[in-house]
Amino acid sequence: MQLQRADLVDQVYSRIKEAILSGDLEPLVPLKQEELAETLGVSRQPISHALMLLEHDGLLVDHGKKGKMVAPIDPDQLLSLYQVRSAIDSLAARLAAARITSEGAEQLRHIIKTGRDAEKRGDVTALARADIQFHRQLYTLSGNSEIARVADTSWTHMVRSMHRVLEDPLLYTHIWDEHSQIAEAIIQHEPDRAAQLSAYHAESSGQATYQRLTTRSEHTQ
Repeated sequence: MQLQRADLVDQVYSRIKEAILSGDLEPLVPLKQEELAETLGVSRQPISHALMLLEHDGLLVDHGKKGKMVAPIDPDQLLSLYQVRSAIDSLAARLAAARITSEGAEQLRHIIKTGRDAEKRGDVTALARADIQFHRQLYTLSGNSEIARVADTSWTHMVRSMHRVLEDPLLYTHIWDEHSQIAEAIIQHEPDRAAQLSAYHAESSGQATYQRLTTRSEHTQ
């Protein structure tokens, strides 16, 4: 499908970024401007600008004569990001529990249902989308706009790993059980419990992600 609207750079950037985050473009896959231009139905100029933006985001790496490639996923970086997320999510949950409204409670319950439905279907894309939606909703409910701003810098890299971790169906129920516990603690106005559960969830998710990625790397060597 060709891109026809005015802001081609943004559109090209979004299309390639989505392919990287979803895993359709695997780590270390070379990106050739001519092929991308033909696939997206645009000239090489917006492709070139989009690739520069993606490299700035840390999603592409330059391999000299080989050109730009999809950046590898670094398990150590992901573990560090989850450690930071533990503190951020804990604060967000604590603040959200102190100010939750009936409308906010309904929003959380709706997201939990969305995640549970995706869990039953085994829909990895929908699970990842619902996971992001859940955490971003916590940031919104916290009432602190800086939390979302800081957290957003890490989500791009986390989403890439999320699709790989969610290849294990045994994790689906575990993840959404923890989300449900966090949501109920917030809805019941229990700031300390909500903060503890959120911190534990981020830390355990980080460890699970690290183990999954390092094990996969060892098997592919």
